[in-house]
Amino acid sequence: MDLDRLFNPKVANDHPRLERLFEMAKQDFWNDSTVVDWKREFVMPAAMRRPLARILSIIYYGERAALEVSAQLIGMVDDEQAKFALAAQVIEEAKHVSVFRRVLTKLDDVHPADPWSRRLLTDLVVTKNRVAKLIGMQLIVENLANHLFHHIGESVPDPLLKELLTYIARDEKKHTGLAALYLPFVLPKAGLLELQIIKAKQLYWSFCLDRTIYNHRFDADALGIDLYAAMIDGLESQERLVEQIGTRRGIWKNRWLEGLSLKLYKEHAERRKAAIRVQEAAA
Repeated sequence: MDLDRLFNPKVANDHPRLERLFEMAKQDFWNDSTVVDWKREFVMPAAMRRPLARILSIIYYGERAALEVSAQLIGMVDDEQAKFALAAQVIEEAKHVSVFRRVLTKLDDVHPADPWSRRLLTDLVVTKNRVAKLIGMQLIVENLANHLFHHIGESVPDPLLKELLTYIARDEKKHTGLAALYLPFVLPKAGLLELQIIKAKQLYWSFCLDRTIYNHRFDADALGIDLYAAMIDGLESQERLVEQIGTRRGIWKNRWLEGLSLKLYKEHAERRKAAIRVQEAAA
């Protein structure tokens, strides 16, 4: 942190859109203890409860990591408007952790972290580079989580869960918006060697995230979630975010590797459909 800025009586508003994002966070704030009736029970098939708990446990650990990373970033950025937006995110991430802990306890239990998600989230927390943290958490993890919320909400017929995911998804959109608004200002300041390290991190994190999701493909099957469609949505959304950022400097994207990953999800989806047809024919 630049301590001279701390004692400067004049604060430049160099990021008015981040200021508006902070205002939006204040206006949209919701208290999970009061807006949700926690006496309500989940009304979903019993066979869905454990697979859903395993998937939501991944998200739960991701929210805990997001809480740590957003808090760390406050001291790593100099612009006050960015600090405000990140401070709002810290409150929201703490709320999400609380919500998912309640949901998992009510639904089934908090399941152990997937080894690949543990690698991803550990590295995100311990990395010292602010640009890498912003890209990794806001552009990769938060973006895909937002799409998982959408697909879970569509597939699981439970009003309480849908209500909670709608609230959380609204917050997550602001978090990815922070990356789209602030990364254009910090990416040009990164040196060439730093940019290569950031790209290498993104490759590693994307691989870990992909393995995490693929490891839970059978849980997704039990919930009726089409992971192939979810992954396509996530990658397309990530591409739109990169376009909003306005520069690919420091952004790792490899369409060949993305295509290879999607092929595995597509093949699994086709095998699942074939198995369903066999079961229906036998019935």
